[in-house]
Amino acid sequence: MSAILKQAANVYTITLFRDFEEEFKLSVASSTMFKGSVGRTVFFEVWIEGITGSRQEVQYKMEDSTVTCTCKNFEESGWLCFHCLRILHLHSINTIPDRYITTRWTRYAKKQIWERVDTIKREKGEINNFTGWRLHMIRRKFTEEKFKTNNKALDEIIKKEEERKAKEEAAKIAEQEKAKAEAQRQTQDEESTNSEITIVLDPDRANTKGKILTI
Repeated sequence: MSAILKQAANVYTITLFRDFEEEFKLSVASSTMFKGSVGRTVFFEVWIEGITGSRQEVQYKMEDSTVTCTCKNFEESGWLCFHCLRILHLHSINTIPDRYITTRWTRYAKKQIWERVDTIKREKGEINNFTGWRLHMIRRKFTEEKFKTNNKALDEIIKKEEERKAKEEAAKIAEQEKAKAEAQRQTQDEESTNSEITIVLDPDRANTKGKILTI
């Protein structure tokens, strides 16, 4: 399981890693009990001896390594609980699956935020491409210290960025669905029009129907 811990140290922010490390330690000390299976989905109970309320049920799908826990820690906090970590270890999963690495808790997300801060400062003329890198780093360090005193402000920025991206994606999907529906409607209209076309016979040919013509 140390591979998962190393991965977490490289991916997560320092603040989140400390919390994740505690979950990791609990997973090592936890006990498990197999409860049953349905197809390729298996069920376990995971708990810490002597800790009241620590017993939870974990569901693991073998086909795609999906793991869920009744404690709902991932859904509420954004990182895997010790119950899930224990079951992943039991199934030889040595890295955190990508679906369980929440962007807002990664170093990459923080890096994106600082790049945006630098861009805004550059647009305001507070820094430019010719600013000495050492002076710039001193200013940036000062700014980072200010953010550390109020981590909620930074998290709020990240949250809004994620919401913005989610809205853009939803709008894109809605536009695609609208275009698809319009195309289907046009196809149906064309089919309806074609079914309503009647064949008009030439009058002369229509009048000779059933008669013997003489020349």
